[in-house]
Amino acid sequence: MTYKRILLKGAALMLSASMLAATGCDSSDSSGSSDSEPKVYSECEKAQKAVDKFGAGWNLGNTLDATGGSRDDVFSCETSWGNPETTQEMITLVKESGFNAVRVPVTWNNHIDEDGTVDKEWMDRVQEIVDYVVSEDLYCIINVHHDGGENGWVKATNESYEKYGDRFGKIWEQVAERFADYDEKLLFESINEILDKSNNWNGGGRGESVEALAKYNQKFVDTVRAGEGYNKTRNLVIMTYAGSYGKIKNLELPKDTADGHMLLEVHDYDPQGFCWKNASWTNMTDEWGSDEDKQAIDASMKQIADDAKEKGLPVIIGEYGSQDKGGNEDARALHAGYFTKAAKDNGIKCFWWDCEAFAIIDRTMLEQKCPKIVEAIIEAVK
Repeated sequence: MTYKRILLKGAALMLSASMLAATGCDSSDSSGSSDSEPKVYSECEKAQKAVDKFGAGWNLGNTLDATGGSRDDVFSCETSWGNPETTQEMITLVKESGFNAVRVPVTWNNHIDEDGTVDKEWMDRVQEIVDYVVSEDLYCIINVHHDGGENGWVKATNESYEKYGDRFGKIWEQVAERFADYDEKLLFESINEILDKSNNWNGGGRGESVEALAKYNQKFVDTVRAGEGYNKTRNLVIMTYAGSYGKIKNLELPKDTADGHMLLEVHDYDPQGFCWKNASWTNMTDEWGSDEDKQAIDASMKQIADDAKEKGLPVIIGEYGSQDKGGNEDARALHAGYFTKAAKDNGIKCFWWDCEAFAIIDRTMLEQKCPKIVEAIIEAVK
C-alpha cells in the first residue's frame, strides 16, 4: 500500500467524523441513552423542499465517473479523463463561486467483483469526496453513472435486468450502508442515461425499455429503503430513459414506502448545435440569443415542468451546459443565464456539467475559468 493511499484512508476517516458532527448525525439528534438502544432518525425533508432549496448546481464531471486507470490505484482512475485529483479546496471554490449543490457522478464497474462487491478503496474515495461536499454544507447527489449509457452493462432490457439486477442492487446496498448516517443533504440517483441494447437515444423509452427501466428503479428504491438510518426517507432521484425530457410521460414510477421523497431528473443540452462542438445531426452555431432561441428554451422548460407535474414529482435538470468554441463566452453566458432563469421560473433547478470544454471552474488553478458564465448562473437563481 502506498503512502498516498494510507493518507487517503486516514483522511476519509477524519472527514467522516467531522461530517457526522456537522450534519448532526450523532446521539444529539437521535434517541437512546446507550449503545444497546437503537437510534431514531428524524425524517428527511421532502423532495420538493430540497429542490426549492437548491440554488445553482454543479457537476464534478469526468472524475469519479471516468472509466480508465488501474483498479489498484483509485487516483489513476479519477484522473484518467484529464481532470486533477479532487480536493477540499476545489469544492470550497465551488461553494465560494455561489453553487449550493454538487452532483458527483460515480462509475462502479471497474471497482466491483462479479457479484457487485465494491472495492473498499473505491468506496473510501467516494466517501471522501462526498465529505468534501457535505462539510461545506452543500447538497450532494451520487449515482450509478457510466454503468448505464452507451458502454454500460446496465441496459433497458429485461435480459439485462435478469442478468444484472441483483448486481445493481448489491451496489446500492453497499452505498446505502456506507452512507446510512448521512442526512438529507445527501441524495441518491438510480442510474444515469440508461439505453436499450441498440443504444437508441431517441427511439427508445417505450415498450420493453420502459418495463426494464422500471425494474431497475424499483430495485434501487427497495434496496435503499431496506437500509438503515436516513435511508428510510432519503430523497431518491429517478432519471428518464436516456435522461431525455421527452420521455417523462413514458416513465413508470417505482413504488416507494416513503411519501414525498422522490424527485425526477432529466438532462438538457438545448440547443445542441450551440451547446456542443460536434453535433452532426443539427446546424452548428457559436451564437445564441435571438427571440426564437429564447422562445425555444421557454417552451422546453414549460414542457418539462408540466410533464413532471403530471407525474407528481419535483424535477431537476441534472446536466446542462455549453462547450467553449473559442471566444464565445459572452454568448455562452447569455445562454446559461437565460436557461437557468427560465428553469427556475418553472420550479426547476439545474446542475452545470463541468469538464474540459464545458469547464467553468479551473480545478488545477483553483479559480473560475469562465467568470461571466458563473456570474450569469448565480444571478439567475437569486
